[in-house]
Amino acid sequence: MSLAPPAVLAGLETALAAAFRADATLAGLVGGRIHDGPPRAGVTPYLAFGAAEARDWGSGDGDGARVRLTIETVGTDAERGRVLAVLAAAAAVLAGPPPSLDAGTAVLLRVVATTVGRVDGGRAWRAAMTVEVMVDV
Repeated sequence: MSLAPPAVLAGLETALAAAFRADATLAGLVGGRIHDGPPRAGVTPYLAFGAAEARDWGSGDGDGARVRLTIETVGTDAERGRVLAVLAAAAAVLAGPPPSLDAGTAVLLRVVATTVGRVDGGRAWRAAMTVEVMVDV
């Protein structure tokens, strides 16, 4: 593989964060709070990248990476509907054209799982989606 999976993952997260920030609906729902992990300040709702994994996906025809990453949103105990709306707005961004990557081309991007549940001892809601992306490098 010409580009290591961690580099593919970093480039993909950077491109997705830019696409999320550029979407007025999503940015408005979270007040611009789009992070690469849970923010230090507890202001909600926010959208953040969670766990991620990148694996070699090369073949005889070329190099590639298979990336699975979690995108999550957290809100207060009264914001279940809002965290679901944030996740829906993020999914709408993902349903558009694949993001432009500095290295490689996203050839497949799909949401493979969605969850919602209480966290922080029942004081907050967390909604998350697992996204799978195939990248040719």
